[in-house]
Amino acid sequence: MTLRPSEGSAALLPIPTLAFTHDFGLRNFRFAAAVFAPNAALPAYDPSPTAPQRYALVSLEGSALALAGAWAAWRPHPAVSFGAGFYVLAGSFVSRLAFSACPATLLCAPEDPDWDSLAQLTAPILAPAGSFGVRTNPHRRVTVGASFNLPMRVVSDATLRVRLPSAAYFEGARVQGEAATVDFAFPPIARLGVEIRPTDRTRVELAGAWEGWSVHDAIRLTPQGIRLTDLRGVGTYEVGPVALERRFQDVWSVRLGAEQAFALGPHSLVLRGGFSYETSATPAAYTSVLTFDAGKATISLGASLVRGPLRLDAVFAHKIGRAHV
Repeated sequence: MTLRPSEGSAALLPIPTLAFTHDFGLRNFRFAAAVFAPNAALPAYDPSPTAPQRYALVSLEGSALALAGAWAAWRPHPAVSFGAGFYVLAGSFVSRLAFSACPATLLCAPEDPDWDSLAQLTAPILAPAGSFGVRTNPHRRVTVGASFNLPMRVVSDATLRVRLPSAAYFEGARVQGEAATVDFAFPPIARLGVEIRPTDRTRVELAGAWEGWSVHDAIRLTPQGIRLTDLRGVGTYEVGPVALERRFQDVWSVRLGAEQAFALGPHSLVLRGGFSYETSATPAAYTSVLTFDAGKATISLGASLVRGPLRLDAVFAHKIGRAHV
C-alpha cells in the first residue's frame, strides 16, 4: 500500500548552556555545576484526520527538557585525573498522536478516520543519573580519556487526555479519568578517546562511543482508572495497559578530528575539521516519525579567532544519512 507523503517541521530550538567551575582553594581538585538543554528536535506533522503518520506522531510541541548536575574532579598525579558527577533530566514531555478505536468485535476499517481517537500524553520528567571518567597522559603529547554515563529510567505520573472517535458507535459515550503512569529507559553510554599533539600547534583526536539503546525496548503506559462509560453494547470499558514497541538497538560511533593553530600578530587562528559515523538506533521495522534515525556520516569544519581571553568560534557541519524503512 502506498500512502501519500507527510511533511513535518520543527521550530528553531536553541541549546542554552550555563556552567560554572572552581577549585575552591583545594589543590588538585576541581568542581563544576552546569545546566543545559539536550540536543533534541520537537517536530510537528500533518494534524489532519487522514495524515498517514498520525498513529506514530502528530506533534511533540510543548515538550521542554533540561539537564542539570554537579561534578568533581581529582588529580592525584600530574598525569592522571578522575571525575564523577550526578545529574538529573527534568522537564515535561508532551506527545500527541491518534490511535484506532475500532473494536475487534465489530466490522470496521482499522484506518478509517471516523474510528480514530486523538490522544495527548503529558508527563513531568525527573530522572536521576550519574557519570564518571578518567584521563591520563602516558606521554607529554598524548592524552587518553574515557567516560561512562549510567542509564536513566523514567517512571512518572502522567496525564492522558483522549477525544473519542466520531463514529456513531461512540455516540453518548464518555471518558472518565485521565491519570496514568509512563515508564521507559534511556541508555548507558561509554566513550573512549585519544588525542595526539605532534606539535604545539597541532592536535589530532580519534574517539569511539557505544550507546546501549537496546534498553529502550518499549514505552509502557498504564492508565489509572481511565474508563469508557455508556459504550453501546458494552456499558463500561476499563482502559488497560499499553506498550508502544520501540525495539531500539545499540549504537556504535567513531569520530576523527584535527586542528591547526596559526599566529596572526596579536591574534591566533585555529582551523578545525572532523568526520564521524554513527549507526542507527532504530531497526528498519521500528523506524518512524516519532524517532527517526539512520546510519549517518557527518563532515564538519570550524574556526576560532583568539585574542587574549576572548575567543570567537564558528562551525559548519553537514550530515549524510539514509534510513531503510
